[in-house]
Amino acid sequence: MLSLRSFVPYAAVICVLALPSVETLAQARLEREGVVLYWGLIPAAIASERLDLEESHGAPSPGGGRPHHLLVALFRADGSRITDAVVRAQLKEVGIVDSPPKYLTPMVINGQVSYGQVFTSVLSGRVYFRVLVKLVDRTNDIEY
Repeated sequence: MLSLRSFVPYAAVICVLALPSVETLAQARLEREGVVLYWGLIPAAIASERLDLEESHGAPSPGGGRPHHLLVALFRADGSRITDAVVRAQLKEVGIVDSPPKYLTPMVINGQVSYGQVFTSVLSGRVYFRVLVKLVDRTNDIEY
């Protein structure tokens, strides 16, 4: 007979396997305080076909999980691209303790500056990002 203590690991595996896969591409446009942020999230395996993620963002996190590449592009209200910001993002998953924000490193893609970083989600459900943008001419971060 299974005790509750011996059943919990099996129940956790069943619940994880039952969650839907999130392998779809995600993107959006957000605007705060006159700054427009476009973001995209793709599986790191797809991003690594065009970018050397290890060279630009460091070695992948140990321990498995689902690595995704978050890419952010910033624009002023007049449409000019922001190339000198400091961008950080924090991965948030329901039921998981939030990890500290990571810096998104500047990346030149097709001659344009964007910011990117690899994040590894533990679960295969919906994830959320808190993005903090520090502009040279402002004292406070803009939070998205």
